[in-house]
Amino acid sequence: MQDCLTLTVPDNTGKQRLDAFCTSKLHNMTRSKFKAGIQSVQLNGKPAKLSASVQSGDVINVVWNNPVPETLVPEQIPLSVLFENEDVLVVNKPAGMVTHPAAGNWTGTLVQALAYYRLHTSPIRDELSLRIAGETEPNSFTRLLRAGIVHRLDKDTSGVLITARNAAAESCLKEAFKQRHTEKYYLALLQGIPEQPSGIIETSIFRDGRTRIRFAASADLSKGKYARSRYKVLNIYGNCALVLFKIDTGRTHQIRLHARFIGCPVVGDSLYGKKNAALKQYGLMLHAYRLRLRLPAQQEPSTFTAPVPQRFLSALAVLRNARNTHSI
Repeated sequence: MQDCLTLTVPDNTGKQRLDAFCTSKLHNMTRSKFKAGIQSVQLNGKPAKLSASVQSGDVINVVWNNPVPETLVPEQIPLSVLFENEDVLVVNKPAGMVTHPAAGNWTGTLVQALAYYRLHTSPIRDELSLRIAGETEPNSFTRLLRAGIVHRLDKDTSGVLITARNAAAESCLKEAFKQRHTEKYYLALLQGIPEQPSGIIETSIFRDGRTRIRFAASADLSKGKYARSRYKVLNIYGNCALVLFKIDTGRTHQIRLHARFIGCPVVGDSLYGKKNAALKQYGLMLHAYRLRLRLPAQQEPSTFTAPVPQRFLSALAVLRNARNTHSI
């Protein structure tokens, strides 16, 4: 199977070989394996060699042979479980973990971690664990690669993610997200301070025509899919702001785009953000903090909260030390 991948070199990245950068972004990928599967490569729209140098802002387009695995292999990856019952499994997804297998990330994802947990750690043997244990035939991978996944978080976004443990629960949860019968709250550290301490952001969201991995937001609601976010500034740290977002729609990169739309991109956002040398080590400062929804077979909604991650606490400590913090 051929995959078409587009990678953008983040800000503050020093010069390095093209193949070294690409393999660093692909889970469990070596340079030799990458080289063996390569079909074509372009650097900023022009053919390039694997030995070419890349730097901040460069866009790499790669076509390579990346065969889909035949079976789903559970992987012993640590998980922070927030809640589980017979129908759902709620986890605190770490930053850096892909939600489900896809091109360039066939292994090392939350799906493989969940498969191991279901089979070897959880006290509950659910319907999906029995399927995973029983599906050993070739090509079963494609039938299981999104097993129980009803929503997703970007790779570098941490926080609450709920998964289903059986087909009935999966259908129920998917319908809840589709009908927007959920309340989703995110914490974000923004580069810049919103003009208003709270507000509503309404835009359209659509693919950026220049590269397939970026999206764009516009005040013209006829351009793409409608997106609405509510926000409240919690604290100000010099020229940064800690903001609580509540999203009423669930578009790809919605908060990242809406933060940029109001002139205050998320700190550490390599696609839509600005350089911040003091905070670059902490990565994307976006965390799915709280999720509220009604679970299958329950009458009252449940609320799940993922603690503020250490990277946030460390970054905020750096900003506090500048002695320019005040609350809203």
